[in-house]
This record gives sequence, structure tokens and C-alpha cells, in this order.
Amino acid sequence: MTQFSVNITFCSCPPGCAVLTLEGELDLVSAPLLAQVLGTALERGYRRLVVDAAKLRFCDSAGVQALAEGHRRAAVAGGGLVLAYVHGVLLRVLEINRQAGAFPLDVELFMTTQW
Repeated sequence: MTQFSVNITFCSCPPGCAVLTLEGELDLVSAPLLAQVLGTALERGYRRLVVDAAKLRFCDSAGVQALAEGHRRAAVAGGGLVLAYVHGVLLRVLEINRQAGAFPLDVELFMTTQW
């Protein structure tokens, strides 16, 4: 059974920024939940999305696809999606799928905003 959670923090500094903290396993079963939460953030006007992957234990191609779609939707809305604390399986899946360069991997952005 897939165990996955997404906690979202809407921030005012910088304006229009939301931090999504992922925990557990992001896969075919849980990817729709992430897509829904990303969509909710964008619908509320948050265009700068930071995905904190520090507690993510697993990610498959369906998870990467949900992240890529969130990145695309944020870019269309005039923002973007940044992955923070990318490690382990997520990093490996991004490398295998040749998408490691498709997402900004910016730990500094996450750390310097002090959410």
C-alpha cells in the first residue's frame, strides 16, 4: 500500500509562493493527489511553487510526470516549480528520464526564504 502525504504552506514572502512538503512514496497511486494539490495552489494564485522532497522515500515515472505537469502549468501561469532537497530515488529517476535539467533544483531558494 502506498503511503503518501502532501502538506502545503501558502507563503506571503515571497508573494505568490507555496511550499509543498512531500512525504512517503510518490507513484502511480499517489501522483493524482499531488496533481490535485498543485492545481489547488495554482487556482489560488500561487505561481511560485517549491516542492520539498526531503522526506520522499520513493518516486516513479508517474510521480515525475505529475511534477513535470505542475512545472508546466506554473510556467504557463507566469511562475515556476522548484524542487528542493532532491535525493535518492527521485534524483535517480530524474536522471534516468533525462529530466534532471528540466526542473530547477534549488536548495538555496528554499533555505533562504525561511518558511
